[in-house]
Amino acid sequence: MEDSKIEDIILRSLKKEALAPEEQRELEEWLAQPEHRRQYQEWRRLEAGVYATGKSREINLQAAWERLKKRIQVGERRRIWSIVSYAAVLALLVGAGVILMLRQEVLKPVPVANRIAPEALENQIVLTLSDGKQVVLSDSLGMLQELNGTLINQEERSLVYNATDSSVAIAYNTVSIPWGAEYKLVLADGSKVWLNAQSSVTYPVAFHGKTREIRLEGEAYFEVASNKTQPFIVHTAHFDVQVTGTQFNVRAYGGETESATLAEGGIQLKKDGQTYTLQPGQQAYMKQEQEQVKVREVDLKSAIAWRYNAFSFEEAPLEEIMNELSRWYNIHVFYLNPKVKELHFTAWFRRNSTLEEVIDVLNKTDKIHVELKGKTITVTQKQ
Repeated sequence: MEDSKIEDIILRSLKKEALAPEEQRELEEWLAQPEHRRQYQEWRRLEAGVYATGKSREINLQAAWERLKKRIQVGERRRIWSIVSYAAVLALLVGAGVILMLRQEVLKPVPVANRIAPEALENQIVLTLSDGKQVVLSDSLGMLQELNGTLINQEERSLVYNATDSSVAIAYNTVSIPWGAEYKLVLADGSKVWLNAQSSVTYPVAFHGKTREIRLEGEAYFEVASNKTQPFIVHTAHFDVQVTGTQFNVRAYGGETESATLAEGGIQLKKDGQTYTLQPGQQAYMKQEQEQVKVREVDLKSAIAWRYNAFSFEEAPLEEIMNELSRWYNIHVFYLNPKVKELHFTAWFRRNSTLEEVIDVLNKTDKIHVELKGKTITVTQKQ
């Protein structure tokens, strides 16, 4: 594909212009490479993030796009494969527009839109404030402020909540992570939360009362600040995990095996009136909502491989492997024979591997054949 053609498609896509079916297919092929996809996401965050802070900044962003497009048209283009250079150019253009608007107010909280158009939220990391206002998270946005006065800093792909007087009104925020992304939170008590792809967490901006409670959908790794008088509780749809200060992983994707894995200290998993106490290196898990919780020993680096930028599967069902890959690479999986889902595999991949590299490894097995067309993977069983 010619560089100029894909550049034009990318620019038009980022500006929300309609693409022809063939152009959409070419864009999806380009996005199949993880480094391309990650850069595209960052460009979209820059665009939507500036848009979310107000109409005047949207105008600045539009001007930035026009200037960038003009440079491309007059022959000053750089190759689209020099992906970092493009990111730097765009960041400078957008940043310049934002700085002109902020002038001496760069340390003040940024106003946000009540609701962002759904198409602008696609593949974005989104913060929903207590009053329903939404903001697309980007390192360029700086500081935010909740209605109760809590200050929220954004820095290096993380959201940091300042400690707040316990007398302020209770307010809850939600952070939602799309496919192919991760994000870090530092809560008001100093606890750290790393969120995996397609996950969301709802939490108070300050912890009041006798407990510290949050709600999780998806997967997260926790490093909880120690406080023996105020237990930290993670609620999921089917169980609760209670700690006073430790490190652990909770996996609660609907319809899949759910688990809590302990790295340090001790945790208690509670379900249906039963309490299960874990030791480091143990995992409590259940495959179905009504199933009794079981406890097993696990290899931590394998069980929480995503925190080490990897996928690791040990005798895992193919369906579990494909579910994990689909969350990261944004693909659909079609099984010609549903029974193939039950085949078990041991595999390890780095998360920065291309989808093609992963498929190549899977195809080297003597059990399955995997084929990618567009955003759909078809799995067949070898005879």
